[in-house]
Amino acid sequence: MFKSLSMAVLLAYLLMGCASPSFAENSVQKLYKNVNSGVVELHVKSLADPKPGQVSYTATTANSLGSGALISKEGRILTAAHVVDRATEIEVIFSDGTKTSGHVVWVDSLIDLAMIQAGSVPESAKVLKLADRKDYSVGEQIVVIGAPYGVSHSLSVGYLSGVRDREQLPGTNITPRFLQTDAAINQGNSGGPMFNLDGEIVGIVSYILSRSGGSQGLGFVVSIDTVRDVIDSSPMNFSGFIPFLLTKEQALALNNPYGHGVLIQQVIPGTLAHKLGFVGGNLSVMAGRMPLLLGGDILLSIGGHKLEDLESLLSLRQQFSDYKTGEEIIFRFLRQGQEKSVKWVIE
Repeated sequence: MFKSLSMAVLLAYLLMGCASPSFAENSVQKLYKNVNSGVVELHVKSLADPKPGQVSYTATTANSLGSGALISKEGRILTAAHVVDRATEIEVIFSDGTKTSGHVVWVDSLIDLAMIQAGSVPESAKVLKLADRKDYSVGEQIVVIGAPYGVSHSLSVGYLSGVRDREQLPGTNITPRFLQTDAAINQGNSGGPMFNLDGEIVGIVSYILSRSGGSQGLGFVVSIDTVRDVIDSSPMNFSGFIPFLLTKEQALALNNPYGHGVLIQQVIPGTLAHKLGFVGGNLSVMAGRMPLLLGGDILLSIGGHKLEDLESLLSLRQQFSDYKTGEEIIFRFLRQGQEKSVKWVIE
């Protein structure tokens, strides 16, 4: 009896194999096919940080990679600030292999969010949809697509593990909110989108907490609430310099009698700061454990707005949104102890 039963089971198995049934796609497979063409890979050439203890500094570049999310047919792409905030060149690669250049539109380093503009967009690329505010809940399944370690268009699945709010940014109504996930996130995922199962973006990948440098189930993304808050705040166009906000004591130690200002660390070629002729530092010193470049211009005010503290820097966002095309903005700065100014006409 058992022998005949075994033969019957084997025959049924073989017949099923011969029929080659096609299994229905699950929801994650459908989601991936629907949104993948809107996820891009970013190859970035950036100004390198000065090395600790380096006496004289000469600008060098470093290569890195990240991911991004196409959110408009005109080529606007959301990504993480740390992926592109020092970029001298950006190559955008779409899922069909199309390559184009990109440039930074704005950067919000305090929130780790940025917008870039692609030179062109292939017809095959899908514009991705942003979820509504608070359209997520802890415990729901989510999907992350990006290029971990350069392995492009990799999918990882996990759950939304928590909601983490930071302190409200001074001078703004923005309270940065990060979503925690256990989905696998590694280097190269930064800037990529995190989706809900409806295929809507609920966050932009920012960073991981890891002792090994690899994914350990502690990934954080900028929430859709904060993404929408930043976009709605009309962020300033990317200026193209790396700033260091001086305390009063630091300013006076640098022979700055005004006791405030922003020390320009580096100027990125081809940006507004470069066109206006600003100069970055060339002497590397240690400020605690952080390398700091001295010798660059000290920016004192923009459009009559003094740069005294973090709140004054953040309030520039509103000031710039009020300017109209054709208006003039005066940048006042110190260079080697002498006060200078330069004019920029808004285009």
